[in-house]
Amino acid sequence: MTSSATRLTCFALLSALEEDLRASIVGACEEKDNAKAILGEERFDRVQIRLVRDLGTQNPPSMTAVVPYLDFADAYEVLSGIKGRLPEGMQDSLRLFAPNVGKLTQVRNRVAHTRPMEVDDLAVVHDVSRSIHASAATHWTRVGETLGKLEEDPAYVLGLTINLVSDPDNAPQHNLPAPEFDETGFFGRRGELDRIKKAIKGAYPVVSILGDGGIGKTSIALKAAYELLDDPNNPFDAFVWVTAKATILTVNEIQRISGAIENSLGLFASAAEQLGGVSAKKSADPVSEVLSYLEHFKVLLILDNMETVLDQRLRDFLLDLPMGSKVIITSRIGLGIENPVSLAPLSNEDSTRLLRKLARVRNVEALQGLQPPVVSKMVQAMKGHPAYIRWFVAGVQAGKRPEELLHENDLLLDFCMSNVYGHLTEHGRAVLRSMQVLPGRRSQAELAFLNGYTAGEIQSSLLELITTNFVQMQGASMDQASETTYQLTDFGKQYLDKRHAVKSIEREMFEGRSRELTELGVRLQAESTASPYDPKTLDIHGPGDFSTARLLRDALRSYERGEFDSALVTCREAQRLSPGYHESWRVEAYIQTARRDTTAARAAYERAHELAPDSATLNYLYGTFLVDEAVDLSLGLQLLQRAAVLAEVPPVVVNQITWAHIQLGDYESAMSSVSHAITLRPDSYDGSVALTMGSRAAVYATRNRIDCLQFEAAVELIEAAVELVESARVEMLAEETGDRIIQLLDIGEGLIRKLDEEFLLTSLENLCARLKDRLRSISPHLINRRIGTVANMRQDKLFGFIRSWGQDYFFHLSDLLLDVEWPNLGAGACVAFAPDEQDLRGPRAANLRWLG
Repeated sequence: MTSSATRLTCFALLSALEEDLRASIVGACEEKDNAKAILGEERFDRVQIRLVRDLGTQNPPSMTAVVPYLDFADAYEVLSGIKGRLPEGMQDSLRLFAPNVGKLTQVRNRVAHTRPMEVDDLAVVHDVSRSIHASAATHWTRVGETLGKLEEDPAYVLGLTINLVSDPDNAPQHNLPAPEFDETGFFGRRGELDRIKKAIKGAYPVVSILGDGGIGKTSIALKAAYELLDDPNNPFDAFVWVTAKATILTVNEIQRISGAIENSLGLFASAAEQLGGVSAKKSADPVSEVLSYLEHFKVLLILDNMETVLDQRLRDFLLDLPMGSKVIITSRIGLGIENPVSLAPLSNEDSTRLLRKLARVRNVEALQGLQPPVVSKMVQAMKGHPAYIRWFVAGVQAGKRPEELLHENDLLLDFCMSNVYGHLTEHGRAVLRSMQVLPGRRSQAELAFLNGYTAGEIQSSLLELITTNFVQMQGASMDQASETTYQLTDFGKQYLDKRHAVKSIEREMFEGRSRELTELGVRLQAESTASPYDPKTLDIHGPGDFSTARLLRDALRSYERGEFDSALVTCREAQRLSPGYHESWRVEAYIQTARRDTTAARAAYERAHELAPDSATLNYLYGTFLVDEAVDLSLGLQLLQRAAVLAEVPPVVVNQITWAHIQLGDYESAMSSVSHAITLRPDSYDGSVALTMGSRAAVYATRNRIDCLQFEAAVELIEAAVELVESARVEMLAEETGDRIIQLLDIGEGLIRKLDEEFLLTSLENLCARLKDRLRSISPHLINRRIGTVANMRQDKLFGFIRSWGQDYFFHLSDLLLDVEWPNLGAGACVAFAPDEQDLRGPRAANLRWLG
């Protein structure tokens, strides 16, 4: 296993520290000293095992024989036990040494057992070595020599072979390589690292680490593997590493690796060899061979750089994994059958630390003295890619100018992206071209429109582009105010612009479709502003809604033609494209209502409301549905009232609140709502609707009070009704409202005969007079209309009789103002009518209106 300069430097200093510690023990002891007494029984036994393992001797060892087998921590503990024998200078330096023993022991273990180095390992070892040498140079001669060599020629360590006293590594068998990050330590990404380890310990048999070339997939896979290797609770018997890496990036070229694995068969042959030894090379069926090992042993198989060998054989292998064994793959391309962990770029802070550490370790003076703003600008240009940062530092070390490496990075882009582009489908490449022409964040629906794709086609293409790291996804906000969007990754955009520029004819096509969509969206947005409470108007917040709104407009047009099924299919397409756009569901609800499928309509409204609970328009339309269809009157009223709180609503919303109150039998609240609607200065139609419901409510409420003998409250209601009709414009009081005023006047005059309190009597007489005046202002003929009750009906003959003021009036179906009211005219029904000339059957009623 090759070792980095950092690991070898730590080894050189740690070896020197151990040699000086052992020399001090030998100098303080005599040959006749009892080795077991000096070392302690447990330490003595451990050292004797090492000695026997090395020399094979069983003779009782002397102090001179056992000292070379003391490791770092052992030697320090022995010296601490005999410190009274040590010179004063050595005792003082040990006191300086003591606080760092724990850290140094951990570094030594990482060096001895080829575990990944940490960021500050070299700094800790170097600082401690310099400190103790400065305190007592005569006692730390080997340390002094090593520090001198490092000062004179740091590269001398490259000729060393790590050989530290150690006990056997009790971790599972493994062939994990020394990580590339050894010289700097592993930077950041603790969250992703923990997620990978959790996924490996979880239910998924395959865990993939996905990301651009050079983003650090191999490094984090190795870091996770080494941490699991040392985890006492890890479930694996062996860790096997196989890489299909075929190229390496140098400052000047992308080099092919001689003998690199070129296909999945070669990959399995290599894995079988690692698991079963050299004889497995000749296996006729390496796939079965590997599966057999994975079945009989719990193996963590790590397959690195899989994008170079992806094929069906590999997919089939991963689907056939036996229980207990797991596979980690690193790849630029996802397989779709695994638990994926996508790597984001390093943060600016971690990128800066990596660049400075590389510059220091490699002694690149041109980068070591740079001011923070300059370094920050550099790492931002490198987009948090560890490979870019390493390539950049190596380039500067080789004499290239930093600005040249930052602006002429074609070589790096080819290394990171070229393998992946070749795997893309034509659909995926077309989507990339549309995103090149129209940069920035785009919704799924926009991209579908630009490319002429269905929801299924655009979703497949985007998934492909995300898993190959050409496109990044921005999730919807928690409040659902925005939907998921997509844009090219920085590296992806740089690569495409340099290697796959869009042709002018295709550029013009995408730009034309974008203009078409924008123009349509602006028109729809204008409609939304003009009449937001019309159910056929679409609620559009911005350009991101334009494409889906276009589909929903088509759905509404199909609905208007009576093509309900076609309209719903279009709604489904809109929902797949923009599942977070509430109008996709609200329009479906509107169409389902027309189909009389109230269950489906309510489900769609509920989904829309989950997405946009603060939309005044949606609260109005959903509340209207619940009230008009009598699905849930109370909830309907709540939603309508919420709409009025959320926005300055027009009279149509307040009228619907009035209707909900009437449906719930709360007539006095209905009257209050009408009073509010009139203050909003409604047009003649909305005002007429408001006054019709207000006058109805006044009649119903007054009757209820009289029936309960609450005469004073009844008079107050009549007064409120008088003020209401007097505040409205005359043209709003026609039709049913005029008859309701007559009905209210009839009720008032009947109540006068029941009152004996002078004040109430006078007040009511005055109110009745005002009602008559208001009737005359509407039409002088109204004062002659009467209120009566249907006394007898001959449905088969289409006529009947009304009793009013002690007299019967004949009427025929033709005398109704509205023919549709005929079924409502049963015995006891209240009606308004105009007495007409008498015929052979007696007095006749004309212009008949049913009042309930």
